[in-house]
Amino acid sequence: MEKIVIFGKGGIGKSTVAANLSAVYALEGRKVIHVGCDPKHDSTVSLVDGDMIETFMEKHSRVFGIRDRQNLGAKDLLVRGRLGIDCIEAGGPEPGVGCAGRGISMMLEAFADLDILKAGSYDIGVFDVLGDVVCGGFAAPLRKGFAEKIVIVISEELMALYAANNIAKSVRTYASNGVYLAGLVANLKDGKSDRKKLEKYAKIIGTRILEYVPRDPAVREAEFARDRTVVERAPKCAFAKSIRSLAAKILTVKKEKCPIPKPMNDKQFYGGW
Repeated sequence: MEKIVIFGKGGIGKSTVAANLSAVYALEGRKVIHVGCDPKHDSTVSLVDGDMIETFMEKHSRVFGIRDRQNLGAKDLLVRGRLGIDCIEAGGPEPGVGCAGRGISMMLEAFADLDILKAGSYDIGVFDVLGDVVCGGFAAPLRKGFAEKIVIVISEELMALYAANNIAKSVRTYASNGVYLAGLVANLKDGKSDRKKLEKYAKIIGTRILEYVPRDPAVREAEFARDRTVVERAPKCAFAKSIRSLAAKILTVKKEKCPIPKPMNDKQFYGGW
């Protein structure tokens, strides 16, 4: 099973990239599970016909309080989406109350208890994880051994790179768990941006840019429609082509070719590299 974790700061486009990757893999005939690890729980919207599915945290209070965990099955947690993709959203507490990262940890504990990711169940697991914060809960897929290939979505903006640098630190910390940084995906806000700066950043931390994702009106149209992924709605658009290319590249990445990242400390990062 390929366990692919898409990290990135909020608003960077990671959920769009992750959902479309899941769709590509499913359209290719692979059995896919898509795991949303973001409190706003919208990673799976385009995979389940525009519905906001009940989150793990919501189910935890409703179902786990009634039945012992031993009596639960995967069907209690997963929602079968279009294209046969099994979907789940961690969810989180009300804003300002509690720790959203804890919800992710609890969900992954349930995964382990129920053996949801047992060998043979899925060909691909796509985890969509918020990367703004350094809270250990958001590193749970790395810490608990659910992650394998880490892909970080960046843009040309400084804070996107800063978040990526922090995520690379988490990858370095948990490298002993078998996780590795497969590469970066550049989701550019300005198509005329100087790519040399991004290439330099990738080289400094010891990785590569797997794909440049173009700005495409088809993405905005799909996000407002909320009924299908971009690769389904507009399979010939530039964005869809780049996602199919990215999906293929991710599967070819091998751990032995990916050194442990060398993220900068804050002084180096702000020191004008």
